[in-house]
Amino acid sequence: MNNKLNNIITILKELMSYQTTDKNELEFEKIFNYIKGEMPEQLKIKEYEFSGKKAIVIANTTSKNLDIVFCTHIDVVPAEKYECIEIEKEIKGRGSFDMKGSVATAIELFKNLNTTKKVALFITSDEEITGNCAKQLLTIYNTDFAIVPDGGKNLQIVKEEKGQLQLEISIKTKSAHASQPYNGENAILVLYGIYQKIIEKYPLPTSSDDYKTSVNLSMIKGGEALNSVAATATMYIDIRHTSEDSKESILNYIKSLNKKLEIKTIHAGSLFKTDLENKNVKKYIEISKKILGKYPEIVSSEATSDAIYFSDKKIPTILTNPSGGYAHAPKEYVEKESLLKMYCIWEEILKEDD
Repeated sequence: MNNKLNNIITILKELMSYQTTDKNELEFEKIFNYIKGEMPEQLKIKEYEFSGKKAIVIANTTSKNLDIVFCTHIDVVPAEKYECIEIEKEIKGRGSFDMKGSVATAIELFKNLNTTKKVALFITSDEEITGNCAKQLLTIYNTDFAIVPDGGKNLQIVKEEKGQLQLEISIKTKSAHASQPYNGENAILVLYGIYQKIIEKYPLPTSSDDYKTSVNLSMIKGGEALNSVAATATMYIDIRHTSEDSKESILNYIKSLNKKLEIKTIHAGSLFKTDLENKNVKKYIEISKKILGKYPEIVSSEATSDAIYFSDKKIPTILTNPSGGYAHAPKEYVEKESLLKMYCIWEEILKEDD
């Protein structure tokens, strides 16, 4: 096995031994101590805490104005089993693909850092819940270019990720006895009818290749008693929108459906979009083509990631991932060889421009 890949896998196995789920503070402390212990003495390490969540920045400079930032996270979602299974071509287990495989690759890269460019590695602990650490770090640091290994698969390059809009929609109608529904107006049925009109306007995607705005009815509740017509109801919807549909246009459409609706925005996440004509993005694509032996696939993704915070600041960003799949699921895995290819691409991007 290639020596670099062997090192990456050794680091990945160690990272996967920590159950870094939300509120498991001791595990986060342990994993950060391990990572810091792996770093050469010449690198600068800064530790941060935002709203109780830790992050570290590893850099080859004390400057806050950087040439390249690698943005990663070491938190994972809960699992029934926390195991690391190595087979011939894959590492399996929670966090292998999302995203400790990429973190291990970045750690090995920084252990062997050889560049005159000002570079930093962000490692956060809250991407799976809020992403606030990455957002706050970008109030401290600025960069000309970013690499976020948390989108797509098979070393694809993501040009766009959907924005997110989570809404609480309520309505008050007229109650009546359950035996006399004609004397009232059922609030639950009214809201369900509203949802039906919304998905007529924004039909649900049928696959990951069907890239369009989606609206998920996450929860609905209402009513006061079993023997009465519901006079109040609330539904919660999770909307993932493309650049063709703005948050404003979606909200305006929903408001137009019924003047009685009370609409509260629970969360509004930005849409990620990168500039494929940016010189650094084009360079990354060309390096990928050389390493992979083929032109990297350029895709759109229905997911979301910390890349949105770079996009918000108009920072050209590569959003990518190694080969693997089943993030957040029992079958999660990452392909070993793709980690080495990603390392080689990153090593090349750090070289001086011609």
